[in-house]
Amino acid sequence: MSSVIGKLGLAVQRSVWSKRAETWDHAENPGLGKVIDAVIAKADPDSDYEVLDLGCGSGQLSLPISKNVKSVLAVDISPRMIELLKSKLTTTGIGNIECKTASIQELNFEKGSFDLIVSNYALHHLSDGQKKLVVEQGFHWLKPNGHMVFGDMMFGRGGSKQDREIIASKVSILLRKGPGGWWRITKNSFRYLVRVQEKPISSQAWTRFFEQAGFKEVGSDVVVAEAGVVFGTKPG
Repeated sequence: MSSVIGKLGLAVQRSVWSKRAETWDHAENPGLGKVIDAVIAKADPDSDYEVLDLGCGSGQLSLPISKNVKSVLAVDISPRMIELLKSKLTTTGIGNIECKTASIQELNFEKGSFDLIVSNYALHHLSDGQKKLVVEQGFHWLKPNGHMVFGDMMFGRGGSKQDREIIASKVSILLRKGPGGWWRITKNSFRYLVRVQEKPISSQAWTRFFEQAGFKEVGSDVVVAEAGVVFGTKPG
């Protein structure tokens, strides 16, 4: 039964993100851009790096990071997202990005396949157990001294002062937007309470997952109010 539920969940995510693909591709979000810049800066990519981008969308992170690395494997659950990325590759002539349509949960790579694993604004859609598993699998997929850097929404369930400040800030912004913002508060509050679609965790929880998996030099940085980056290095 759990496997059937899991497959249904993946099908829903595929459908949702294929419908949102064009909107996401054309979204103007300065905060998102800052997180992408922070991921790349913390990753400090090298021209010899083989990179895995988890939840690549239409290439918001894959495209800029490809300029500084040997190759990028860009993975996303949405076929439409991958179509948009392939179209950009054709237009720009970028030749070092390989595209793969798959859910993160379905991936399986050999030990030591990548120098760098990155992700941006994708992993908060996974359950906490799936997030932990991705970190553990990423540790296995990385080469010795490889790096993992995730950018994402990073706040918990309101148990800390930081969580409450982030939530209050988001509510305040939406209140000022009028009826449309009020509707989003209602909708997002339901999702947050029942953990549907968006399931963010705190940066402290992320660093704990990294440390438990065996990473060293683990840390996290706040980039914008509700988002940050978490990072670690696999021991040599």
